Amino acid sequence: MDWLGIGVFILSLGFAGLVIILIPVMKNLALTLGNVAGTVETANKSVGEITGEVTVILHNTNETLVDVHGKMQKVNPIFDIIHDTGTAAHNFTSTFANYTGAKTERADEGISLLDKKNLEGLLRGAAFIYYMKELKKEKEAKAE
Repeated sequence: MDWLGIGVFILSLGFAGLVIILIPVMKNLALTLGNVAGTVETANKSVGEITGEVTVILHNTNETLVDVHGKMQKVNPIFDIIHDTGTAAHNFTSTFANYTGAKTERADEGISLLDKKNLEGLLRGAAFIYYMKELKKEKEAKAE
């Protein structure tokens, strides 16, 4: 044999050894790919089941939202009434504040009078009510 034949023979022995070594690796790879295929099939079934459940949940959620929307439409007039009541109360209190703002000086005079006399408790409250009545009488006298 010549050198070329010996080289080919050595290469063929090396290739045969490589094939023998790779046979268990290929078997393990085939088992792993089989397991992966089973896992993917199980995942597909699970996704199908989950999709069905999610569809039911979304349907129930839509029904709930429609129900809540209907109930909110029934409650909206109540909120409108509350808003109108709040606006009316605001208008009343602002008018009252404007009216009493003009009388602040007179009320301050009454408070200073009570402080000068050093009245306390019920006596102070009674004196304040009396002073307010006197102011009302004075106002009525000016109006006539």
